[in-house]
Amino acid sequence: MPFILKVALPCPLRFCFDYLPDQSEAAWQRGLRVRVPFGSRELVGIIFDIEDMQDKVQLSKVKPIITRLDELPIISEELLNLISWVSEYYHHPVGDCFQVALPKKIRLGEPALLMKETYWSLASDSASESKLGKKQENVLKLLQKNSTHLSQQEITDAIGNHNDALKRLEVKRLVKKEKQVKKPALVTDLIPLKKLNNDQEAAVNAVWEKQNKFSSILLHGITGSGKTEVYIQLASLVVSKGKQVLILIPEIGLTEQFVNRFKQHLSVCIVVFNSSMNDSERQQAWLLAQSGDADIVIGTRSAVFSPLSRLGLVIIDEEHDSSYKQQDSLRYHARNVAIIRAKRENIPVLLGSATPSLESFYHAQSQRYSLITLAQRATGAELPEVELIDSSGPKACNGLSSILYKEIGKTLEEGNQVLLFINQRGYAPVLICHDCSWQASCKHCDAKMIVHQSRYQLRCHHCGFNQPLPKECPECESTEMGNYGVGTQQIEENLQTLFPETPVLRMDRDSTQRVGSFVKLVADIQAGGAKILIGTQMLAKGHDFHDVTLVGILDADQGLFSADFRATESLAQLITQVTGRAGRGRKPGKVYIQTSQVVHPFWQDLLQGGYIKMAKKLLQERKSSLMPPIGSLCVIRARAKKQASPLKFLTEASALLNQNQKLVMVLGPVPAMMEKRAGNFRAQLLLTTQNRKALHQLLDHHIEAMSKLKSSRECQWSIDVDPIDLY
Repeated sequence: MPFILKVALPCPLRFCFDYLPDQSEAAWQRGLRVRVPFGSRELVGIIFDIEDMQDKVQLSKVKPIITRLDELPIISEELLNLISWVSEYYHHPVGDCFQVALPKKIRLGEPALLMKETYWSLASDSASESKLGKKQENVLKLLQKNSTHLSQQEITDAIGNHNDALKRLEVKRLVKKEKQVKKPALVTDLIPLKKLNNDQEAAVNAVWEKQNKFSSILLHGITGSGKTEVYIQLASLVVSKGKQVLILIPEIGLTEQFVNRFKQHLSVCIVVFNSSMNDSERQQAWLLAQSGDADIVIGTRSAVFSPLSRLGLVIIDEEHDSSYKQQDSLRYHARNVAIIRAKRENIPVLLGSATPSLESFYHAQSQRYSLITLAQRATGAELPEVELIDSSGPKACNGLSSILYKEIGKTLEEGNQVLLFINQRGYAPVLICHDCSWQASCKHCDAKMIVHQSRYQLRCHHCGFNQPLPKECPECESTEMGNYGVGTQQIEENLQTLFPETPVLRMDRDSTQRVGSFVKLVADIQAGGAKILIGTQMLAKGHDFHDVTLVGILDADQGLFSADFRATESLAQLITQVTGRAGRGRKPGKVYIQTSQVVHPFWQDLLQGGYIKMAKKLLQERKSSLMPPIGSLCVIRARAKKQASPLKFLTEASALLNQNQKLVMVLGPVPAMMEKRAGNFRAQLLLTTQNRKALHQLLDHHIEAMSKLKSSRECQWSIDVDPIDLY
């Protein structure tokens, strides 16, 4: 009986397309790539299903594929089923889901072949009576020193370009070359695994006991408690059993130091996934994972789709971090996808954090997750003292109080490092005219333009629009213009003035744009080259700077009065993470928090009771409001160039969703908190319920009708299940 191929294509339509197979005698299977005609174009798609053709008349209307691109499925059944779940849960077109899950070269239909490179080793008889040049001797010494072969790149990295010397040695039959799959280099001088303390050892044993069954385990370890050492030893155990490990980390900037920690102790193939890789590197890493050559995969959120056939453990570091949530296109949460993947593969998933998300904490409290606690710092160091400073008091300069200034001087005199955190890059967040009160605003967004003094620019941090810094007010032509507030650049300038003999280093998105710049800055800090460190969130988490004994948090009030229901949780996590950078070595640490709200209950709860007490209080508030994790939430977002279009569509969608149902509350539509962004007007519809199943059934039932609304063509709209913010 003839059959048709159901092909998932990269387009916004929410179904697969029917095609006829070619005359190939090879078996047709799910997960193969095919090139197909699609309108006037040719597209590469994935065979998602195969069905018998029942209607012979319909057969004549189905187009044949152009060509089959793979002999064997490039995507496993397990990964296909995971992507299918993602499509259903997040109500996103399945063809578009593959665009997120696959490397670009695989998506475009390029051959799925592992790159190879030249490796050199000593010939079986490397003795020679002929005279050798200096470069040839250098090569032989290097190869003799290493018991295994070395790649051409490794030889170049070690002793420079010796390609001619290698060719001459090959002619003399002193060395031989061969082509092998290109893999990440292994560290030859391994450092033995560290001896764990009792809490760490108990954590490893607790996870290892569940190695052959699904279990969600929350590892709550205070900052500096040695969670990474637990990860390393668990990975060692898993790999020793012939299994693979998937480790998710929140930030690209953390990748190199995190990977190096593993490479120092484990002689295994570790591959990396993140957006800083070029297309070839990303495909090579993906294929190494698929072939089983990769023992450990470490990457940011999209690494959750890595094709690992022998997966034995999933680890999610800093599981609370909001960067695990994709904020456009397919709005998946990597933590949730990882848990589903672990459940389907019947393996444990370990979620680590010093500040667990309320979702994970709630599941641990209700015993859906196991809870493991690391209550002491691994080095035996004490947690830092924390003190509030009234930011309205005496100031040493704009943004820096006199108290903090004196403490910085004292710390520098003792030869230690200072870390100052301010969550505002740029020079100043507002440019204002003192005569007419005009403020610099972005013409594309409902947002203020940020002053970037070094480039003499105003820049919007939401859409990227920039313009020259005006010399006079565009409204009244006054030259009495002034900055309001401070950013990282201004703090850097002020500190260089206050401490002219002290190296100051700034770490934010502006200072780390060049490839490798972040790694160089971190290396400079760890080497003690910079004594004062200024940074945004990228400096606040995951770093281990042993000489930092003083941490100052500037402008700490952001989040205290936000309309976003997660704002207090996020602020508590951020403050706890930043304070944890102090005193991680043998020297005690101290933290000063500048705030204009020193009597606010938030500070009393967090500083006196710690993060867990704060989390329990926030959970009670969520229970009373039925917000996540108690209830389920979904946002339908719409945007368009015309202000009325999003509200019109969402009003009609609301009418559909409210038909004959009472289990899901539909709120809105309302303009987004920032209504205009990047030239588009935005609005949203909020769906809330205590019945998650009812929410998904409601969306499934009406999503096709919503797509057919005439007003839906006037705007771009998306569904965000389990949103992390309402902006």
